[in-house]
Amino acid sequence: MFYHLIMHTGCNLSCTYCDRDDFASPDEELYDYTIPQTTNYTIEELKKQIKEEDYITFYGGEPLLALPKIKEIIDTVPCKGFMIQTNGILLNRIEKEYLEKFHTILVSIDGDAEATNKHRGRGVHERIIKNSVYIKENGFKGELIARMTITRDSSIYNQVQWLLKNGFDNIHWQLDAMFYKESTYDWYEKYNKEIKKLFKFWFENLKQGKVIRLYPFLVLTDSLRKKEKAKVRCGAGFANYTITTHGKIAPCPIMGSMKKYYCGELDSPIKEISVKSPCTECDILDKCGGRCIYVNLTQYGGKEAYNAVCSTIRFLLTTIEEKLPEIESLFKKGILKDEQFKYLKYNGVEVIP
Repeated sequence: MFYHLIMHTGCNLSCTYCDRDDFASPDEELYDYTIPQTTNYTIEELKKQIKEEDYITFYGGEPLLALPKIKEIIDTVPCKGFMIQTNGILLNRIEKEYLEKFHTILVSIDGDAEATNKHRGRGVHERIIKNSVYIKENGFKGELIARMTITRDSSIYNQVQWLLKNGFDNIHWQLDAMFYKESTYDWYEKYNKEIKKLFKFWFENLKQGKVIRLYPFLVLTDSLRKKEKAKVRCGAGFANYTITTHGKIAPCPIMGSMKKYYCGELDSPIKEISVKSPCTECDILDKCGGRCIYVNLTQYGGKEAYNAVCSTIRFLLTTIEEKLPEIESLFKKGILKDEQFKYLKYNGVEVIP
C-alpha cells in the first residue's frame, strides 16, 4: 500500500494554481473544517497502520514545514521507502543522513524561470534549481521528478525540453483544469498539438534505444503494449490513500478535507472508492483507468469542462496507440528492453494529466 501523509496544511508559497477565489464555496456537509494544521496523531498510531511493505509519501500544503516530524517518522516507522512531494524551497534544510533515505523526491517546477516564477513567485525557480543541485551533492541517490503544471499560457514542448537540458530526467505534468471554472477551452487544441510534437521527439529517441522518462508516455506505452486493464492510474482509493493531519483516511491528498469521502481512519478497515459515471460508461476506461477521483466524484466545473479535458486524454492515448506497432518492433529487434520501462507504480506521478 502507498500512503500520502499530509504533514502540514499550510504553504510557504502563494501559487496562482492554489491561491484563487473561484474554488468551491464553503460546505459544512462536504468539508471537514476541524483539520489541524499539523499532525495530531501519535507515531505509535501511525506504526499500527503502516506495514513494512508500504511506501510513505510526505505531502502538504508544504510538507517540509514539518521537517522535524518527517525526520521522526523516518527514524521510527519501518516501511519499504520514503518519498516527498514538495515545492522545493526548503530542500536545503534536509541533512545528508535523511536525503540518503529518500526513494523519490518530486519537486514542483514548470520549466524555465519565466514559466515557473510567473505562477509560483519571484525567485522560486532559482531556489528550486539551487536546491536540486544541493540534494544531489548531499546524499540523494533516488529519482528526482519534476512536477509540472500546464496552463493556457504554457508551451509543454518547450518547457519539457528546458527541464531535460537542465538536470531533470524524470518529468510528469498535470493540466491546470477542472479545479475552477473556465469560460473557454480553446487552449486544449494548442496543448494537443504540442503533445503530438513532444511524443514525436520521445518516439525518435525510442528508435535510438533511449527511453526518456516522461511519465505519461512511459507508463501508458508500457501499459497499452501489455494490454493491461487499467484502474485509476495514481492508485487513489484502492492502492494509494492519504492520511490527514488528524488521522482520517481519504482517497487522495486533494480530498483530504472532504469528509463525505473519507475511507476510514488510523488502525481501522479502509474501504475502496472508485470512479463513477461518466467514466464507467466510457469506451476507453480500461486504457485510461478513469479520471482523477476528485474530478470524477465532484465534477466541479461542469460537464462541458469534463468532456473537454477528456478529449485531451483521448488524444494522448490515440497518439501513443498509433505508434505501438513500430514500438513493438523495436522490442523485437532488441533496441528496446522491458527493464527500460520499469517504474514504481503509484509513486505520485500524473499519468493521466
